[in-house]
Amino acid sequence: MSATANPCARMRHPARGFTLIELLISLAIGLVILAAGLSVFATSSRSSQLSEVETQMNEDGILALNLIQQQLKQAGFSQQLIPSNGATVMGNYAGPAVRGCDGGFVDAAAAFDQLSCVKGDGSDAIAIRYEATPDNTIPLLTDPTVATNCLGNSILPLTPTQVSPRPTPAAGTSLADHYTLADNRYLVIDAKTTPMLSCRGMEKRNTANIIGAPQPLLANVESMQILYGVASRPSAELAATYDPLLHQIVDYHEASDVDKLSETIEDRWGRVLSVRVCLLMRSDRPVRDAPEGGMTYKRCDNADETGTDGYLRRTYTTTVLLRNRLIAP
Repeated sequence: MSATANPCARMRHPARGFTLIELLISLAIGLVILAAGLSVFATSSRSSQLSEVETQMNEDGILALNLIQQQLKQAGFSQQLIPSNGATVMGNYAGPAVRGCDGGFVDAAAAFDQLSCVKGDGSDAIAIRYEATPDNTIPLLTDPTVATNCLGNSILPLTPTQVSPRPTPAAGTSLADHYTLADNRYLVIDAKTTPMLSCRGMEKRNTANIIGAPQPLLANVESMQILYGVASRPSAELAATYDPLLHQIVDYHEASDVDKLSETIEDRWGRVLSVRVCLLMRSDRPVRDAPEGGMTYKRCDNADETGTDGYLRRTYTTTVLLRNRLIAP
């Protein structure tokens, strides 16, 4: 009897696929995993971009403060000379170290004693003066003996010295009747919708010095607000007699209040012994997926403000003592 295949044997282990329910469950699990992965990626990407934007803004803010700090530390500097009659040591320049305006200068190219202020709110401006030398400025590569302004442009030594009587020069030497005066004006301008910290300064033009055109130093500086620490008396009054009870900072004022202290520019701005600068910085680009309600930040007056344009903002503050205006005992 020949053996025959049992047809039922082939049916005991039939080939099986996934059921519809199993496919749907697998698909749902896969979608959940994919969504979780995309969420983690998006969060990581936003955090990375936010960190990058914040880092750049912090670097810009610190750099902008350092630029102004460096200039304020020079404010009022003048090489000291001893008059021929042996009187108190004097310098070539004895005028105000700084002069400021709330809201900016009407004409930032005007003469120092003719600077007037814009009325209303806005970014402040400040003019900084000191005797410029190749040692406290960036000298020209073509002539390292020439002093320069805040933009690296040369300044002619055309300012008459204020020392009188003139010192007796050493044997074989002579004293110049003129010196180099730096007069740098810092302000915020909006260049093609990108706010910038800018400077314009005294510079050579043919055979004379003029206040040159403004040039940007650093972008994304949205506002500059300045307060001035004043003494009860101007520095010039205390130069001969040191009185620590009088020659100290008694209050901080806005520029408009400093201008009310006295009749003359030399008197009221000669009282300034320190400068407090606050810069409002803006990120170089909007933050991706910014909150719908905007991002809140502190202004220089410590009030809350909400920006709805997607940019990060933060204030950076420093106080600089005008060391060249301190009278030693």
